[in-house]
Amino acid sequence: MQTPLIRFAVLSDLHFMVWKETHAPVEWVPTLEHALEDLTGLGPDFLVINGDLTNGKERDYELAMRIIRRTCPLPVMYTMGNHEYYGYYEDEPFSFEGARERFLRHTGQDAIYYSRDIAGFSFLFLSTERYTPDLKDAGWLSNEQLAWLDRELGRTERRPVYAFFHQPLNGTVANSAETCCQSDELRQILRKYPGVLWFTGHTHCRMDRSDQLVEQDGTWFIGGGCVCGDTPQSRWVEVYPDRTVLRIRDHMQDNWVSGFDAVIPFPSPLPSPR
Repeated sequence: MQTPLIRFAVLSDLHFMVWKETHAPVEWVPTLEHALEDLTGLGPDFLVINGDLTNGKERDYELAMRIIRRTCPLPVMYTMGNHEYYGYYEDEPFSFEGARERFLRHTGQDAIYYSRDIAGFSFLFLSTERYTPDLKDAGWLSNEQLAWLDRELGRTERRPVYAFFHQPLNGTVANSAETCCQSDELRQILRKYPGVLWFTGHTHCRMDRSDQLVEQDGTWFIGGGCVCGDTPQSRWVEVYPDRTVLRIRDHMQDNWVSGFDAVIPFPSPLPSPR
């Protein structure tokens, strides 16, 4: 059998949280710990935690990172979701900059959006940059981050590119109505560079449904599940020389979800940007 070049797992919406009044972990934390142990035992090269790692408070991060260090002795890449800004409801004073600093300090990352070259492939990690109730938890990207994405995709000739952002673009995967403020701007960028696999979370929808894997204008939109819910699932990804294979891991039963494996062939050589 052919050996994959890269094996990694994508999970989101863990929502590590500690109750303010008692400082006790919320009741779903054992499920999160079990999922991390299950994935680590499968031997991936790294994990991607694609937003909503915590509920944004210092005590939540302390719990999350303590468990991740204990259960997951391999590289982890993180993005920020809306819940990383939920200090909005408790911090005095609250600021977007303070929420980002807290995220970076605990995860050890240098930036909230960044790229990695892994085995010759480009991996792009994006993060929402603000939160207010008026946004209804939708993702929000600055013009600077959008320009960065355009540059990164323009400089990368090899396809596919693997990209991660917590909130789906509007009208892509399941339950993606009004989930991203810059959906139109992102679509304009992605149309210029076909061959991107765009992984999201946020909706808490099960992965094992047909509308969680959608191809539009040359981009594959891949919906995420929710590790802290009743059906804890993650996405398993294997990259071969000519294709990407997607599987779904069920962390309640510790097995693979049948009937939802997907094979995405590598695209043709990248055309000149339109």
